Amino acid sequence: MTERYTLKMNLSVRASMFTMEELRRQKRLGLSDQNEDVLNGLVEQRKYFEGQQDKMVRSLAVALFMAFVAWSGNDIKIPGTGTSIGGVPAFLELSLITAAFSVLMITYAFLSIQMHSSVISAFAQVVLAKGDLDPDLFAAAKVPTWLFLKYAQVAPVNSRLPGFRISTLGNIYNKLLIGSLVFVMLAGWIFAIICILYIAHTGLSGSIAGWAVYLLCIGLIFVAIISMAANVLKFKHEIDFDLLEANGENETDTP
Repeated sequence: MTERYTLKMNLSVRASMFTMEELRRQKRLGLSDQNEDVLNGLVEQRKYFEGQQDKMVRSLAVALFMAFVAWSGNDIKIPGTGTSIGGVPAFLELSLITAAFSVLMITYAFLSIQMHSSVISAFAQVVLAKGDLDPDLFAAAKVPTWLFLKYAQVAPVNSRLPGFRISTLGNIYNKLLIGSLVFVMLAGWIFAIICILYIAHTGLSGSIAGWAVYLLCIGLIFVAIISMAANVLKFKHEIDFDLLEANGENETDTP
């Protein structure tokens, strides 16, 4: 009889579980000596996406400011030229498209960072003394990390229950600390989306070009919302232990 187990998990957990299975496969095939190099590469790639996210945040801020100036009827001279912002054709439309695209790229970068963090954690648990050491410390030694988010958790090290436990009041404070940061970051993301849609709705012309820009902004933001939801949405997965075991036996038998 096939042994199956169902589990609800989001995309980050799915990435971690597939990585752990791949690492077990590497061990069976005797290919696990490259894991440390892969781990270092993953950390560098996460650092790259964090840099991309920072650049897109700055791009979003500039694009929103320019869109607001063009929408509000004010005018600013472009430095080094005699031209004003109002004299640039389709300036509002280009600013809105840039802002909407920046929101999407910020979301993709954030999602990629979460995926890399999950894979790094799975790799580090294998490489660092078979999970006896904390993988987050390895990552923190390689790239700047907000460690206060880690140590504000009830079980900050590999989800193991600590030998010393924080008081109820301290636990509430730590949850408030993490929750406030999440609220501020999510509120900024939502606020940018609302501004883009509102300026596009009230500032764009009723021409075909105006509607095309409006629909493009809506489409980009819709994709961004779907991508951000991948961090929290959980779907049912069926784990077939017999299939996993059969795959392991086939790989072991392979010359």
